[in-house]
Amino acid sequence: MKSNAQRAHAAHGLSIWLDGLRRGTLASGEFARLIREGVRGAVIDARVTEQAISGATDYDDGLRRLVGEGASVQQIQHTFFLEDAREAADALRPVFEQSKESDGYVSCPLPGAPRDTESMLSAATELFKAARRENLLVQIPATPGGVRACELLAAEGISVHMTLVFDVERAEHVAFAFRQGFAKLKHNRARLWLGPTINRLDAEIDRQLKELIQRGGDEASLEGLLGKAGVATARQLLDQIQSWPEAQGDAPWIRLLVHGTATTDPHQPSDLYSNALLGPLVRSQSFADFSAFQDLNELSAPISEQRDPGPVLTALSRAGVQLENVGSELRSSLSHEQARADEQLHRVIMARREALLEQAPERQRLSLGDAPRPVVEALKSLGRQQAPSRLWSVDPTLFTSDPAQEASIRSRLGWLQSPARMRAHLDDLSSFSREMYRAGFRRALLLGMGGSSLCPEVLASTYGSTPGFLELRILDSTDPDAVNHAAEWADLEQTLFIVASKSGATIEVRSFEAYFFERCKERFGDEAGTRFIAITDPGTSLVELARQRGYIRVFENDPNIGGRYSAVSFFGLVPAALIGADLEALVGDAERMAVGCAPVVPSDDNPGLRLGAFIAGLAKNGRDKLTLICSPEVQGLGSWVEQLVAESTGKQGRGVVPVDLEPLGAPDTYGDDRAFIYVRFGGRAQSPLDLEVEQLVTAGHPVARIGMLAQHDLGGEFFRWEIATAFAGALLGVNPFDEPNVTEAKQETAKLIGQFEANHELTPTAAHSPDSEALALTLDGLQPGDYLVLSAYFERTPERDALFAKIRERLRAQYRVATTLGYGPRFLHSTGQLHKGGPDSGVFIVLTRDRSVDLSIPGKTYSFGVLRDAQAFGDLAVLERKQRRACHVTLGSNVDVGLEQLLSALG
Repeated sequence: MKSNAQRAHAAHGLSIWLDGLRRGTLASGEFARLIREGVRGAVIDARVTEQAISGATDYDDGLRRLVGEGASVQQIQHTFFLEDAREAADALRPVFEQSKESDGYVSCPLPGAPRDTESMLSAATELFKAARRENLLVQIPATPGGVRACELLAAEGISVHMTLVFDVERAEHVAFAFRQGFAKLKHNRARLWLGPTINRLDAEIDRQLKELIQRGGDEASLEGLLGKAGVATARQLLDQIQSWPEAQGDAPWIRLLVHGTATTDPHQPSDLYSNALLGPLVRSQSFADFSAFQDLNELSAPISEQRDPGPVLTALSRAGVQLENVGSELRSSLSHEQARADEQLHRVIMARREALLEQAPERQRLSLGDAPRPVVEALKSLGRQQAPSRLWSVDPTLFTSDPAQEASIRSRLGWLQSPARMRAHLDDLSSFSREMYRAGFRRALLLGMGGSSLCPEVLASTYGSTPGFLELRILDSTDPDAVNHAAEWADLEQTLFIVASKSGATIEVRSFEAYFFERCKERFGDEAGTRFIAITDPGTSLVELARQRGYIRVFENDPNIGGRYSAVSFFGLVPAALIGADLEALVGDAERMAVGCAPVVPSDDNPGLRLGAFIAGLAKNGRDKLTLICSPEVQGLGSWVEQLVAESTGKQGRGVVPVDLEPLGAPDTYGDDRAFIYVRFGGRAQSPLDLEVEQLVTAGHPVARIGMLAQHDLGGEFFRWEIATAFAGALLGVNPFDEPNVTEAKQETAKLIGQFEANHELTPTAAHSPDSEALALTLDGLQPGDYLVLSAYFERTPERDALFAKIRERLRAQYRVATTLGYGPRFLHSTGQLHKGGPDSGVFIVLTRDRSVDLSIPGKTYSFGVLRDAQAFGDLAVLERKQRRACHVTLGSNVDVGLEQLLSALG
């Protein structure tokens, strides 16, 4: 049944085609449903096919069959394209006939991504003849070789989808070539589609406009052109095509097919292109964008009634943006990108072929031990709720029945599309990282908290230092020692400061920025801002501060992404680029995982759905202590997962307690409140962890095993955990995208700082020594099912981590409870939500130190030491107000001695 939006679009002559058709969409019946609801064509994308092969199970049956028949990699690739094209063409045949052959096509890429005319002609002819479908389009790039191939294909009656057409001059060349070939065949039924990718055009032109603004151009007029080039170009191309006789009549044989209709600029509305591009054209959209399009109620005027694109294009030219050059450069870069996608497809097929022959290990495997039923029931529940379809179509009722929360949830789901949309920025990020290295930077200090710092921390610990790129360090502690040690490391001549804050107003980040900016100002004077970049949401106070101070660059993130879900966005990818991570591989792996978690994937094969059911199904049945075991190579991932799970699920008296970095024990040291996740890095060679985890499985503990083979697999893990956590929230009946209790500790801190500014002192809560009776009594109150929290308000060091490991091991042995460790104040932005909003099963030991060393914060009457202490005392005050079991322990001026004393007191 068509929606009001679809009927209105059809009345304007607009056709919607599905972009990124895959086997699962066909096999599940979703494509047939979309056709009934108004989809009139489809585009097969080599990258999506590759992602479905490597990240999902769409093609597994076909792979087994073809491998069994001895097919080569090239034959498998050709067969997959051919089979998908045939099935889609047959499904679209009624549309093809009803539209008198002007619609109802499937566009198929050429296997092998040939680059020269002869190879394109050969591959296209072979594909068309093998398919034996009149409503098949072959994809050809609008390169010089592609234009010539277009003419030769038209002469054989083969319809062409000419991609990468970005300007009228190129459109004229293509149309002329097509006409030349078309005239050589009597009763020719060939058709031509001209396809610009408008979001990539906007991304490149906007980048140039921002550079012009930075160089002192007219800010007001240049900013007014941002996000305008793509739509203006599409309008101009449509006007030109409409002036040709071939575009007239009931069955036009030259049409405009617009790609890239998902905005990549957070300043622009998500429906920018869908609202602007109405009229006699074809607009391709992803499955997720199609779902959102169905909900549109208000439509703009058709494109023929909209403003003349001439003034925008003229203004761009006057500003110094050479549109023809941009089109040429994009054609070259996107042609290479398509070739790389085809090469990746080839590699993936080869790897999957070899894996089937060798029966390689799975990337995710669940061992449910003695608790299979809760997970099975959770999977069934998600299936009954149609959870994947509702999540991807941004349906907030999956998580809440409160209308007041629905708008908030809708504004927090941008992370679902982030991997695909960030692709448009990868070249820019890579160029920026090289530019920073050429400018003399060798180190980067990221100033952030929570979601803005934990992903970069994972990346830095996993990738390390890469020659030719920057070394990354994170500052997320207000402890004066931590700030001072970061300052000693950050050689001002070589350090780039990354100020990262979603809100732009995080008190810790603004304090760090003030401190390091003042140091740079002392060294560089008015050029201090040239040592800084910012990552934040559009329109925050940090954007304005960066402008005033003259920062090198501000990366404005999609505001529809919550901080802890922002890994595959600018918050994660800018630091990744600076340390030399392979962005293409990192984002590609996230895209593959997204494809594997799509609604068309069966529940049993959906990794995100299965992990979410594992986490929440077990938690609802008492196994709510999610114990994380990570290989040393990816150990940093645990702290990121800890924040994501704790802050997303810990509310309304419910929640999952993630347990990170607790030393692994024998199976009998754990109670029946545990579930385990083992993130394993490496190939087939067995590690000591494998044997210990296998003992847990044998003992009946539920264990989920996740395999990683390469560093860039982090991209997929970020997405897997994000989607699993969303599903876990739905099962637990909580909104996984808010953090209602985090503000309580912030407000208490602000209150204490206000008191300090008025009275010049902080009043500490009652504190006890490590060997005190008060601490012993608190620990003796631990009950089965409780968890023990060590909250440490001082600098983190490897030596202290080692001491805490011994302390946690001893506490677990004595009290048989899960133990967690958080360094303040960073945990206030993560597990702090669980502590205050989750189940009342936590026992809290708040560890502080004397303020012996301190650093002032420029522009403030309080210091870093005062801020740290206010955060510790504020945390305690909120815990006590909520009647949590808590004990304040002071370690004196020497933290390490105090920790040794605590360890001894435990016996």
